[in-house]
Amino acid sequence: MSSARRVPRRHRVPGVLLAGLASAILFVGCGGDEEPGVGPAATETSTATSTSADEPRAPDLASGLLPAEAFGPEATVIAVSPEQLRQGAGLAAESEDLQLTPESCRATVAGTQPDIDDFEDIAAQTATTGASTTVEMLLRGGPLEETVAQLADAAQRCPTAQISSPEFGQATVTFENLPVEDLGDGAALVRYTTSLAAPDGSQVSVPTLIGAVEDGDRLLLLLNIDAGQDPAAATDPAAFADLLEQAYEAQADALG
Repeated sequence: MSSARRVPRRHRVPGVLLAGLASAILFVGCGGDEEPGVGPAATETSTATSTSADEPRAPDLASGLLPAEAFGPEATVIAVSPEQLRQGAGLAAESEDLQLTPESCRATVAGTQPDIDDFEDIAAQTATTGASTTVEMLLRGGPLEETVAQLADAAQRCPTAQISSPEFGQATVTFENLPVEDLGDGAALVRYTTSLAAPDGSQVSVPTLIGAVEDGDRLLLLLNIDAGQDPAAATDPAAFADLLEQAYEAQADALG
Protein backbone atom coordinates (compact mmCIF):
# COMPACT_ATOMS: atom_id res chain seq x y z
CA MET A 1 0.00 0.00 0.00
CA SER A 2 1.27 3.47 -0.84
CA SER A 3 2.28 5.69 2.08
CA ALA A 4 0.42 8.62 0.49
CA ARG A 5 -3.02 9.25 1.96
CA ARG A 6 -5.88 11.49 1.06
CA VAL A 7 -5.80 15.10 2.17
CA PRO A 8 -8.63 15.80 4.65
CA ARG A 9 -11.42 17.91 3.21
CA ARG A 10 -11.53 20.93 5.53
CA HIS A 11 -12.25 24.64 5.16
CA ARG A 12 -8.76 25.84 4.29
CA VAL A 13 -7.53 29.21 3.14
CA PRO A 14 -7.74 29.10 -0.68
CA GLY A 15 -4.58 29.22 -2.73
CA VAL A 16 -2.33 27.25 -0.41
CA LEU A 17 -2.66 23.65 -1.48
CA LEU A 18 -2.03 23.06 -5.16
CA ALA A 19 -4.86 25.19 -6.50
CA GLY A 20 -3.00 28.40 -7.27
CA LEU A 21 -4.60 28.52 -10.69
CA ALA A 22 -8.09 27.68 -9.46
CA SER A 23 -7.80 30.15 -6.60
CA ALA A 24 -6.70 32.99 -8.86
CA ILE A 25 -9.68 32.36 -11.13
CA LEU A 26 -11.97 32.13 -8.10
CA PHE A 27 -10.87 35.44 -6.63
CA VAL A 28 -11.04 37.31 -9.93
CA GLY A 29 -14.64 36.12 -10.25
CA CYS A 30 -15.72 36.59 -6.63
CA GLY A 31 -18.95 38.43 -6.00
CA GLY A 32 -18.97 41.93 -4.59
CA ASP A 33 -18.56 45.47 -5.83
CA GLU A 34 -15.53 45.67 -8.09
CA GLU A 35 -14.36 49.24 -7.71
CA PRO A 36 -10.68 50.04 -8.32
CA GLY A 37 -9.31 52.47 -5.77
CA VAL A 38 -12.14 52.06 -3.25
CA GLY A 39 -11.36 50.51 0.09
CA PRO A 40 -10.96 48.87 2.30
CA ALA A 41 -13.25 46.27 0.74
CA ALA A 42 -14.01 43.85 3.50
CA THR A 43 -16.58 41.72 5.24
CA GLU A 44 -16.56 40.22 8.69
CA THR A 45 -18.24 37.39 10.54
CA SER A 46 -18.39 36.62 14.25
CA THR A 47 -19.66 33.78 16.39
CA ALA A 48 -20.58 36.23 19.13
CA THR A 49 -24.35 36.49 19.48
CA SER A 50 -24.71 39.82 21.22
CA THR A 51 -22.87 42.50 23.19
CA SER A 52 -24.24 44.38 26.19
CA ALA A 53 -24.76 48.09 25.68
CA ASP A 54 -22.54 48.71 28.72
CA GLU A 55 -19.77 46.41 27.45
CA PRO A 56 -17.18 48.05 25.15
CA ARG A 57 -17.02 46.37 21.76
CA ALA A 58 -13.78 45.47 20.08
CA PRO A 59 -13.10 47.44 16.87
CA ASP A 60 -14.47 45.87 13.72
CA LEU A 61 -11.82 43.56 12.31
CA ALA A 62 -12.45 44.89 8.80
CA SER A 63 -11.22 48.33 9.87
CA GLY A 64 -7.73 46.87 10.12
CA LEU A 65 -7.48 45.89 6.46
CA LEU A 66 -5.32 47.89 4.06
CA PRO A 67 -6.94 50.73 2.13
CA ALA A 68 -7.38 49.98 -1.56
CA GLU A 69 -4.72 52.49 -2.64
CA ALA A 70 -2.05 50.40 -0.89
CA PHE A 71 -2.38 47.83 -3.68
CA GLY A 72 -1.68 50.35 -6.45
CA PRO A 73 -3.85 52.50 -8.75
CA GLU A 74 -4.63 49.67 -11.18
CA ALA A 75 -5.82 47.18 -8.56
CA THR A 76 -9.43 46.04 -8.40
CA VAL A 77 -10.27 45.53 -4.73
CA ILE A 78 -13.15 43.23 -3.81
CA ALA A 79 -14.69 42.24 -0.50
CA VAL A 80 -14.55 38.52 0.26
CA SER A 81 -17.01 36.92 2.65
CA PRO A 82 -16.25 33.88 4.82
CA GLU A 83 -18.62 31.85 2.65
CA GLN A 84 -16.60 32.72 -0.44
CA LEU A 85 -13.45 31.65 1.38
CA ARG A 86 -15.10 28.33 2.14
CA GLN A 87 -16.14 27.92 -1.50
CA GLY A 88 -12.54 28.56 -2.54
CA ALA A 89 -11.35 26.00 -0.02
CA GLY A 90 -13.76 23.53 -1.60
CA LEU A 91 -12.18 24.12 -4.98
CA ALA A 92 -8.71 23.60 -3.57
CA ALA A 93 -9.59 20.32 -1.85
CA GLU A 94 -12.32 18.97 -4.10
CA SER A 95 -10.51 15.90 -5.32
CA GLU A 96 -11.08 12.92 -3.02
CA ASP A 97 -8.18 11.13 -4.75
CA LEU A 98 -5.61 13.80 -3.92
CA GLN A 99 -2.34 12.21 -2.79
CA LEU A 100 0.79 13.71 -1.27
CA THR A 101 4.35 12.39 -0.98
CA PRO A 102 6.53 12.21 0.96
CA GLU A 103 4.21 11.62 3.86
CA SER A 104 6.55 13.67 6.06
CA CYS A 105 5.47 16.77 4.08
CA ARG A 106 1.81 16.40 5.01
CA ALA A 107 2.08 18.44 8.21
CA THR A 108 3.91 21.22 6.38
CA VAL A 109 1.34 21.43 3.58
CA ALA A 110 -1.53 21.31 6.08
CA GLY A 111 0.21 23.94 8.21
CA THR A 112 -0.01 26.50 5.42
CA GLN A 113 -3.79 26.10 5.45
CA PRO A 114 -5.29 27.30 8.74
CA ASP A 115 -8.86 26.11 9.21
CA ILE A 116 -10.95 29.28 9.02
CA ASP A 117 -13.70 27.62 11.05
CA ASP A 118 -11.29 27.61 14.01
CA PHE A 119 -11.47 31.43 14.21
CA GLU A 120 -14.20 33.58 15.75
CA ASP A 121 -13.89 36.59 13.41
CA ILE A 122 -12.72 36.93 9.82
CA ALA A 123 -12.26 39.91 7.51
CA ALA A 124 -10.87 39.58 4.00
CA GLN A 125 -10.37 41.32 0.68
CA THR A 126 -8.64 40.67 -2.62
CA ALA A 127 -6.78 43.01 -4.97
CA THR A 128 -6.26 41.98 -8.59
CA THR A 129 -3.89 43.55 -11.08
CA GLY A 130 -3.59 41.70 -14.37
CA ALA A 131 -2.78 38.05 -13.63
CA SER A 132 -1.72 38.79 -10.06
CA THR A 133 -4.13 38.47 -7.14
CA THR A 134 -3.35 39.46 -3.56
CA VAL A 135 -5.52 38.16 -0.74
CA GLU A 136 -5.48 39.85 2.67
CA MET A 137 -7.13 38.21 5.66
CA LEU A 138 -7.43 39.13 9.32
CA LEU A 139 -8.50 36.38 11.72
CA ARG A 140 -9.19 36.68 15.44
CA GLY A 141 -9.75 34.18 18.21
CA GLY A 142 -8.08 31.00 16.96
CA PRO A 143 -4.84 28.98 16.77
CA LEU A 144 -2.41 31.75 15.80
CA GLU A 145 1.02 30.39 16.70
CA GLU A 146 0.63 27.18 14.71
CA THR A 147 0.33 28.99 11.38
CA VAL A 148 3.37 31.23 11.85
CA ALA A 149 5.52 28.39 13.19
CA GLN A 150 4.57 26.03 10.37
CA LEU A 151 5.37 28.63 7.73
CA ALA A 152 8.67 29.53 9.37
CA ASP A 153 9.77 25.87 9.18
CA ALA A 154 8.19 25.05 5.80
CA ALA A 155 11.28 24.94 3.59
CA GLN A 156 13.38 23.10 6.16
CA ARG A 157 10.76 20.46 6.82
CA CYS A 158 9.58 20.01 3.24
CA PRO A 159 11.60 21.65 0.45
CA THR A 160 9.66 19.72 -2.22
CA ALA A 161 6.44 17.70 -2.30
CA GLN A 162 4.64 15.71 -5.01
CA ILE A 163 0.86 15.95 -5.35
CA SER A 164 -1.17 13.75 -7.67
CA SER A 165 -4.76 13.14 -8.68
CA PRO A 166 -6.54 11.52 -11.64
CA GLU A 167 -8.14 14.90 -12.31
CA PHE A 168 -4.93 16.88 -12.97
CA GLY A 169 -2.08 14.36 -12.93
CA GLN A 170 1.17 15.15 -11.18
CA ALA A 171 2.18 18.44 -9.58
CA THR A 172 5.31 19.49 -7.73
CA VAL A 173 5.24 22.02 -4.90
CA THR A 174 8.50 23.69 -3.85
CA PHE A 175 8.80 25.67 -0.61
CA GLU A 176 11.31 28.47 0.04
CA ASN A 177 11.52 30.62 3.17
CA LEU A 178 12.14 34.31 2.50
CA PRO A 179 13.45 37.19 4.66
CA VAL A 180 10.84 39.08 6.67
CA GLU A 181 10.97 41.83 9.30
CA ASP A 182 10.47 41.01 12.97
CA LEU A 183 6.79 41.94 13.20
CA GLY A 184 4.31 41.58 16.03
CA ASP A 185 4.62 38.40 18.09
CA GLY A 186 6.09 36.46 15.17
CA ALA A 187 6.19 36.59 11.38
CA ALA A 188 7.00 34.26 8.49
CA LEU A 189 7.21 34.60 4.71
CA VAL A 190 7.27 31.72 2.25
CA ARG A 191 7.34 31.35 -1.52
CA TYR A 192 6.02 28.13 -2.90
CA THR A 193 5.77 27.24 -6.54
CA THR A 194 3.29 24.77 -7.99
CA SER A 195 4.42 23.16 -11.25
CA LEU A 196 2.24 20.88 -13.36
CA ALA A 197 1.72 19.87 -16.98
CA ALA A 198 -0.78 21.87 -19.04
CA PRO A 199 -3.20 20.09 -21.42
CA ASP A 200 -0.92 20.97 -24.36
CA GLY A 201 2.01 19.24 -22.68
CA SER A 202 3.82 22.40 -21.61
CA GLN A 203 4.91 22.97 -18.03
CA VAL A 204 2.92 25.52 -16.00
CA SER A 205 4.45 27.10 -12.89
CA VAL A 206 2.38 29.17 -10.49
CA PRO A 207 4.42 31.08 -7.87
CA THR A 208 2.66 31.97 -4.64
CA LEU A 209 3.87 34.16 -1.79
CA ILE A 210 2.32 33.81 1.64
CA GLY A 211 3.11 35.88 4.72
CA ALA A 212 1.75 35.54 8.24
CA VAL A 213 2.03 37.76 11.31
CA GLU A 214 0.76 37.00 14.79
CA ASP A 215 -0.28 40.11 16.71
CA GLY A 216 -1.94 39.55 20.05
CA ASP A 217 -5.18 37.66 19.44
CA ARG A 218 -5.07 38.33 15.68
CA LEU A 219 -3.52 36.58 12.71
CA LEU A 220 -2.70 38.50 9.54
CA LEU A 221 -2.41 36.47 6.35
CA LEU A 222 -1.29 37.93 3.03
CA LEU A 223 -1.12 35.83 -0.14
CA ASN A 224 -0.11 36.67 -3.68
CA ILE A 225 -0.82 34.35 -6.60
CA ASP A 226 0.70 35.01 -10.03
CA ALA A 227 -1.26 33.07 -12.64
CA GLY A 228 0.55 34.63 -15.61
CA GLN A 229 3.25 32.79 -17.49
CA ASP A 230 5.81 35.60 -17.62
CA PRO A 231 8.41 35.05 -14.84
CA ALA A 232 9.59 38.63 -15.25
CA ALA A 233 6.12 39.89 -14.28
CA ALA A 234 5.95 37.86 -11.06
CA THR A 235 5.57 39.80 -7.83
CA ASP A 236 8.88 40.87 -6.28
CA PRO A 237 9.25 39.13 -2.87
CA ALA A 238 10.85 42.27 -1.40
CA ALA A 239 7.85 44.37 -2.48
CA PHE A 240 5.52 41.75 -1.04
CA ALA A 241 7.44 41.81 2.25
CA ASP A 242 6.99 45.60 2.32
CA LEU A 243 3.25 45.19 1.73
CA LEU A 244 3.09 42.64 4.56
CA GLU A 245 4.74 45.19 6.86
CA GLN A 246 2.24 47.86 5.74
CA ALA A 247 -0.63 45.46 6.39
CA TYR A 248 0.71 44.68 9.86
CA GLU A 249 1.05 48.37 10.74
CA ALA A 250 -2.44 49.17 9.38
CA GLN A 251 -4.16 46.55 11.52
CA ALA A 252 -2.06 47.43 14.58
CA ASP A 253 -2.97 51.12 14.26
CA ALA A 254 -6.67 50.43 13.69
CA LEU A 255 -7.19 47.63 16.18
CA GLY A 256 -4.65 48.42 18.88
